[in-house]
Amino acid sequence: MINVEDYIKKQIALFQANELPEYRKRRPGRGKEGNLSYGPYLLISREKGAGGNAVGRLVGKRLGWQVFDNEIVDEIAKTANVHRQLIESLDEHDRAMIEDLISQMLNPEDVGTSGYLVLLKQIVLTLGHQGDVVIVGRGARYILPSQFGLSVRMIAPIEVRVRRVADKTRLSLNAARIEIERVDRERAKLAHRQFGHNVADPLNHDLTINTAELNIETVAEVVITALQQKLGIQIKESGQK
Repeated sequence: MINVEDYIKKQIALFQANELPEYRKRRPGRGKEGNLSYGPYLLISREKGAGGNAVGRLVGKRLGWQVFDNEIVDEIAKTANVHRQLIESLDEHDRAMIEDLISQMLNPEDVGTSGYLVLLKQIVLTLGHQGDVVIVGRGARYILPSQFGLSVRMIAPIEVRVRRVADKTRLSLNAARIEIERVDRERAKLAHRQFGHNVADPLNHDLTINTAELNIETVAEVVITALQQKLGIQIKESGQK
């Protein structure tokens, strides 16, 4: 189980190191939209059982980037001290910029009714601003500018995903299918309700990968190659921290 406070402290330390003058100009994929810098980042959308989390972890390891999945983002959102540390790692100007962006993103009916949605967007925008991160799920594709990252969608036929989930969780095939359909439905509903997008539309992503007959290592290599081609990302040398 990840200690989320230590995880955030590491992320802040990496961000501060990258912001040193000698490194700031040598961050491939980083750029500005408006007055806020972003990237680089990998944003993963996935069907349940398609391997998105596993690919994210492997790519993060190869690149030396931290991986933020649903559970970690939720833990940051509900742990006040950790959330405060992440936000306070930014200077006042960037914090104000993120607050302005959030207010522009929220629908009128959301204001004052969805504290979690505000926290979610604040966390994702902050991580996107810090860069060198993999974010799995949580609608990050619809929150962060696309030009400073790579958006990937992981899919696989339902039969393949049912077998994977059943093997991993020891559920029956029928129970695994029911769980997959429930999770996929909830994710699609979130993307449509909160961001107005169809998560299954391939035009919402740079790359869609069918993982049915590809192992995790192969998919990770495809993703890393795409990151190199789009953003000029470099792989960490072996042993480099």
